[in-house]
Amino acid sequence: MVTRLGILKGNNAGVAGLVTTTAGPDLCHTLPVGRTVKIRKIMWSNNTGAAETLIFGTQNNAAGWVPLFPTIACLNGFDGELLRDELPDVEFVNDRQAAALGLTGNILVQGSAVGILVKLEVEEFGA
Repeated sequence: MVTRLGILKGNNAGVAGLVTTTAGPDLCHTLPVGRTVKIRKIMWSNNTGAAETLIFGTQNNAAGWVPLFPTIACLNGFDGELLRDELPDVEFVNDRQAAALGLTGNILVQGSAVGILVKLEVEEFGA
């Protein structure tokens, strides 16, 4: 088994990487040119008043939502986190196929409510 070493960093969208969910998919990390990315840690805080959910994914090249992670439950009044060993092995890549066949590779989050705070740690691979 070959181990690839990447660069660990916080997500690059939001104020200092802190993203607040809104009505649509929200950008968490813009995929740098020539790189791929894996999420290594997800942290969230839900003080919306109700139990909510998060789903991570990307967009296709026609700006359509493409979920890539299972739904994450976020209990009200609690912070939560998922670490590397608990996350699915999903690599975000730029697939340049036309329209709905391709992917942007940017990491987006879809919250079931406005106001959930999200922070990621990602590992970037490539040049």
